[in-house]
Parts: sequence; structure tokens; C-alpha cells
Amino acid sequence: MKQKKRVSKEAAKKQGRPRQKKEAEPEKPVERTEEELVDLTSRVYKLVVETGRDGVLQSEIWKELGLTSRDGSRLAIRLERRGLIGRVKVLEDGRWTYKLTPLRFPTDMASIEKAPCIVCQYEPKCSIEGEVSPYVCPWIGPWVIQEVMAARTGAPAPEPVSAG
Repeated sequence: MKQKKRVSKEAAKKQGRPRQKKEAEPEKPVERTEEELVDLTSRVYKLVVETGRDGVLQSEIWKELGLTSRDGSRLAIRLERRGLIGRVKVLEDGRWTYKLTPLRFPTDMASIEKAPCIVCQYEPKCSIEGEVSPYVCPWIGPWVIQEVMAARTGAPAPEPVSAG
């Protein structure tokens, strides 16, 4: 039996033969703790939300966070199953990938702080079935409308009208 000789890169070029490639060892997946997964999941969600309704390609998120595509895909699937993001298959530069878009946005604490209920004198008596109710409240309706309008225009909502 003849034994094949290893050919150096330079010798292969001179002889016009391709150099035999040594098979690369597959990367071993990094085992992550549940705490690390929760942290990475929230970081992915935060980056997707920051891009707004236009969304972002998942490969951009992986590069930003230094993740493998395998880890990144798993995190995106996790967020999709929770109903926080949408994943849509798109063709980008001749390659199939996913575009991630937020389905839910985190609550803006500033808007809640301005809710008329916080300072309302009737709040302890307020309930869905009660005489005092969000359905008949003269302050909650205008506040909701102001918040929606501010969200659409990007302008800050005006200070709330005093409740009661």
C-alpha cells in the first residue's frame, strides 16, 4: 500500500495540486446556566425593542452580543414562544435569515406615574362593578387619550388634570 504524503501549501501551489485540508473539529456548544440564559434573553429583547417596529436582522443581534447563530436562534425562538417578538423569514443579500420585530413594548413608567388614579380621592372605592368605576370616570378617559396621542406623535404627554 502506498502512503499519501502531506504536501505543504507552497509545494501544492508549485505542483498545481490542491492542498489536502485537515478536517476542522466541530465547536463544542457552550453550556449556559439558566441565569445566563435569562440575562441574554432580556438583552436580545431589549435590542429588538430599541430597533422599533421596523425590526432587526437576527444576525445583527448575534454580532452585537457575540453569540453563535445557534445560541441566538434559540433565544429568539424563546422570545417568540413567549409572544414578545415576531420572527419573519426574509431573503437578505441572497441568504435566508430572520427579521425580529417586537410584538410587545415594555410599559413606560412615566405614563403610569401620571395616571389620575394615583391621586384620585375615589380610588379606594373604585371597582369595575362599583358606583365609582373606570367606565364612568371623568379623568381616566382624557388621560388615556392624551397618552395615545403622545405615543403617536412622540411628544411628551401634558401633565394630568387633578382627579377629584
